[in-house]
Amino acid sequence: MVNRINSRISVPTGVVILLWAGYTALQTLYVVGYISDGWSAILGFMPGLIGLGILLLVGHSRQELYLVARPLSRPGFLVLTVVFLVALGAVLPFSFWGGWNWKGAFIYAPASGISQELFFRSVLLPVMVMIIKGRKKIGLVLHSLLFGLWHIGPLFVGAPPWAVMAVMLVPFLCGLGWGWQVQRDGTVLWAMLQHSLIWVIGLQFILPGG
Repeated sequence: MVNRINSRISVPTGVVILLWAGYTALQTLYVVGYISDGWSAILGFMPGLIGLGILLLVGHSRQELYLVARPLSRPGFLVLTVVFLVALGAVLPFSFWGGWNWKGAFIYAPASGISQELFFRSVLLPVMVMIIKGRKKIGLVLHSLLFGLWHIGPLFVGAPPWAVMAVMLVPFLCGLGWGWQVQRDGTVLWAMLQHSLIWVIGLQFILPGG
């Protein structure tokens, strides 16, 4: 029994942190232009799928990883409303309509939203909670910090540090909201849907100089 518990803690933790590092490197390479939209959409699923496979293999259930369909609670809906306003409010006022991007809306947006939620909310969030022995609030903050840091890519294309910090702040706040809702309602479904919708909308707009 002790060996089984240790395997559920030590093995996934190290591998998941490595997956996060690789996923962050992949996202950074995409931001700087070394990886195309298509390859980014495909490869972006790998960290989440590998992480889920490992966690399920060592004994975690789909319920523990939020891979179940459950209703969206009223508190969850309110939090997701705030996330929606924060995410789009940080982009749309500073961008302009670029025309309808069909490929982005039907391929890249869902791929990005679903793949990010699979890794960050269904893999990284449970592992962070596991690391700090079930303290959900601390695990929530830790996973959100890593979600924000995952967006460090603009630093490597010449963006000033203050701008990079601002770029990472929004995902950190959204990560708190998505993570809280996922923990509250026990399902990653609604975060996936909203994250994808935000991408559908955001991909129709272009930032100046983008």
